[in-house]
Amino acid sequence: MKTNRILPILLTCAVLGLAACGDEKPSTTAGPAATSASAAPSSAAPSPSAAAVSDKELCTAAEKINKDMRAKLMTAVQSGGDLTKQTGAILTELGDRVTQLAGTAGDGKTATALKEFAAEAAKAGSAADPGTAADNPAMEKASKDINAACKTAGAPTTF
Repeated sequence: MKTNRILPILLTCAVLGLAACGDEKPSTTAGPAATSASAAPSSAAPSPSAAAVSDKELCTAAEKINKDMRAKLMTAVQSGGDLTKQTGAILTELGDRVTQLAGTAGDGKTATALKEFAAEAAKAGSAADPGTAADNPAMEKASKDINAACKTAGAPTTF
């Protein structure tokens, strides 16, 4: 019953979140404090400053994550498990990955939209009904802002 309502919301959120978290570039903003073993692969070249990543690179990484997240969401839907729990986990991961990606950028429109989206995804992921929580105007606005900024940067996204 609610699965039909949650699926479109999750797809939208997954696309936005994964698109924003693309490459495995280390977050230079949270550098030394990030000791989490779950999401700290540091195989990319270090960035000397937070503003070193261009908007085009952010958008390209975001779109890659978007595609990955869509696949993860589709797997969750097809698995037939507890969709509410899986949706919450996916949204939480999305928020974390987008936050990490946005941390590699400056304060431009793309980075700002990514940060806003990450905050909304994290809130929705921890809600009792993540699918419904993700269906909100703030997340929709952040998605549109990401798409607009990435189009301007020359690396369109589909959030």
